[in-house]
Amino acid sequence: MYDKLLLQPCPALRPTAQQFEDPIGYLSLPEVTSLGAEYGIVKVIPPSNWKPPFLIASSFKFHTRLQKLSDLGLTTRSRKFFRDNVNRFLKMRRKRQLRLSFPVKNVGRDRVNVYYYDLYLEVEKLGGPEAMEDPQWESINTKFGVKDTKSNTIRDEYELSIKAYALFLSHNNQNYDFPDSESDDEYDNCLICGKHDHPSKTLLCDNCDNPFHMTCLASPLTAIPTGTWYCDKCLIGTGEYGFEEHVDIKYTLPEFYQMCQEFEQEFIQQYNKNEPLTVDIIEQKFWEFIDIQKSDLEVKYGADIHNLKPGEISGFPMPNTPGIPLDDPAIQSYINHPFNLTKLPFAKGSLLNYINTSISGMTVPWIYIGTLLSTFCWHVEDHYTLSANYCHFGATKKWYGIPSSQAHQFEKLMKESAPDLFKKQPDLLHQLVTLLSPMTLVKNGIKCVYADQNPNEFVITFPRVYHSGFNCGFNFNEAVNFTMDEWLEHGAQSIHDYKLIKKENVFNHYQLIENIIREFNKKIHNKESVSPNEIRLVGRCLSSFESFAQKQRDTLNKLDKSRYLIKHKPKIFKPRSFADEQKGTFNLDQTEEEEDLCDTCKTHISYQYCIINNKSHEFGIRKVEIKQEPLSPKPETINKTAVNIMTTRIPIHQLLTPESSPYDHQKPDSNVDLGKITKSEASKHLSQLSEQESKLCREAEFKQLVDQAKRAAVEADDKNKRRKSRRLQELEEKPFQEMSRMRSSKMSLVQVKSSLRQLNQKETIKLCLDCLTNNYGATGSMAPEGSVLLYEISPLQLDSFIEEAKANLRASS
Repeated sequence: MYDKLLLQPCPALRPTAQQFEDPIGYLSLPEVTSLGAEYGIVKVIPPSNWKPPFLIASSFKFHTRLQKLSDLGLTTRSRKFFRDNVNRFLKMRRKRQLRLSFPVKNVGRDRVNVYYYDLYLEVEKLGGPEAMEDPQWESINTKFGVKDTKSNTIRDEYELSIKAYALFLSHNNQNYDFPDSESDDEYDNCLICGKHDHPSKTLLCDNCDNPFHMTCLASPLTAIPTGTWYCDKCLIGTGEYGFEEHVDIKYTLPEFYQMCQEFEQEFIQQYNKNEPLTVDIIEQKFWEFIDIQKSDLEVKYGADIHNLKPGEISGFPMPNTPGIPLDDPAIQSYINHPFNLTKLPFAKGSLLNYINTSISGMTVPWIYIGTLLSTFCWHVEDHYTLSANYCHFGATKKWYGIPSSQAHQFEKLMKESAPDLFKKQPDLLHQLVTLLSPMTLVKNGIKCVYADQNPNEFVITFPRVYHSGFNCGFNFNEAVNFTMDEWLEHGAQSIHDYKLIKKENVFNHYQLIENIIREFNKKIHNKESVSPNEIRLVGRCLSSFESFAQKQRDTLNKLDKSRYLIKHKPKIFKPRSFADEQKGTFNLDQTEEEEDLCDTCKTHISYQYCIINNKSHEFGIRKVEIKQEPLSPKPETINKTAVNIMTTRIPIHQLLTPESSPYDHQKPDSNVDLGKITKSEASKHLSQLSEQESKLCREAEFKQLVDQAKRAAVEADDKNKRRKSRRLQELEEKPFQEMSRMRSSKMSLVQVKSSLRQLNQKETIKLCLDCLTNNYGATGSMAPEGSVLLYEISPLQLDSFIEEAKANLRASS
């Protein structure tokens, strides 16, 4: 039961007119930052006379995304995914299909409803099916509220229905980097080898319809599966989930408002007995719909709108807003006000002034047009920056936030709630597609704060604060990111965390730090005054930058440089001015910063990095000879046939594929234990390999190969992942509306999923020094000949730069 009283309201701040003129300065006050640390989110209510006009052109149109509320809950979605995957597995074996749950008779007339997914998780926590004995099953009964702990009902259902699938996962759940088709032109190409030869020896998955050579499978098939056949991806699942985007249907604001009104009336009649809705009633019903497994309620949300024409960029007045009276002093004051969200990212004190890129959705606002129950799921801002969201008009927007001090505890709880989903999607919390009830958070000792945002109010989220929420009706909001001095260490932490999950950097963090230090050195050189705050900031920047430079130097010192060509390619420092960009005009250069990402871990590769010679296309690929007994080919020319002997390149991360039942063309024996069948199948696969290859598949060595593949794999971008950095890439000044090539990872239509095979098609691969040593040994001696060590700046030059800053700090202290 949802109980709002268990949550805490966030502070509502009312800055004076003078304080409101300096947003970063005000939010940096000790009393405000302490509130940010304690609560995570705050509401800022402007002075009563601050009422900027809402200016959106009549040409403004937007498309919406469709949100099915029951799919947003982490638990409900995980249960559905599990059911779909296990049912494909059972269908291959001609077994009965499962529902989401099954009933267990309890003492008296009571019944306990047990979800198959929940049961699977609990057994895995106890060591898996092979570790289950009577005491473990008794604890399972207790866990699910079965009063007779000796009851075998749950045990029998598990062993009958999902034990075989659990064993299959335990043998095959080592890695989730499944190959993906790249384009319609390659639709018939095998997803493993990428070739379109031997079409008569190609299998089509009965779910995704993707093609696979029978001999390219990690466990090659030697006979035609007589029943349904599914690929590994469809049996194990990737955990992918995204909102359906209705890109071809665009609304004007009046059209969307009318649709929202009609939806609200239908909702009131169907779900609230035709009684008026209040915020509390909406909140109660929202979480009920999230937690109801069979709810099919769907809502539309105009989210992440980044139109580029003048008058469609922001609801705030801008110099290029059509028809705006620029000679009006009041209008000019709002155009230039630092709380105008087109100005806030570069207001005085924001460290985003030191980045070299413009980022849609981060430094340029994105618009959000809500309807009743439309949702933004749990997430943290890119690079753990702060965010500011302003409500121009409309219904209340409900917010939930978690203080950054409990971010780790929150992440741990989310992963424990759906461990398999996070294994498949390590960056799930960055995808804005998952909810967990505040009641669940509070129950697990995590502080959850709420805010009710109304028109003419800002909601500020502080660094590394997870937040989510929903809309109580039609409203119009927009948001940007900004930073302040206190963010610096959080930004460094984000780079470390992103590297673990291979999430693309939005901007170059260490370039930002370098730019701060460079600006300080320039001021000292020009004998300009510096404030105590600047000195403290530069000291922190210098400490972080020196640590980074030392790590680079240590790695370089260990490298066998005789293996590489050494090249110097100085990176020219080009400071940027955002003044023209805020007018809607961009002075763009040819350098695209996002191209300087490591091809595997997706961090920036500034200063020193490696360019691997991959002309042999051996990156992450192992040549394996698969030997099988020759079979008489079948006369059919369909996509399911037999194979002979073949030597092929197989990605070492490919998983064992279960055969279709009956694989051996015999009647299945209903008395045979399914767990034993799974084990025997795995043994059969391994025995088909030569003795030498069988040894490679033993546990330790197989794990080593899997780990190598994981390090080499490119991050698989989800359709709904947050924005990524984009260097605005034209050769001359152009108006904002012509930036058709600007993209971000929120723009799902331009996302291209990368796989190890796709990466390996490149003839050169950029690697940061960490990934170089991870893939080619501590000394890098295993790298292919012709690989290049590229120096944008040498360690000695970095040392000189750091020593200059140290001397300037000493002189100014």
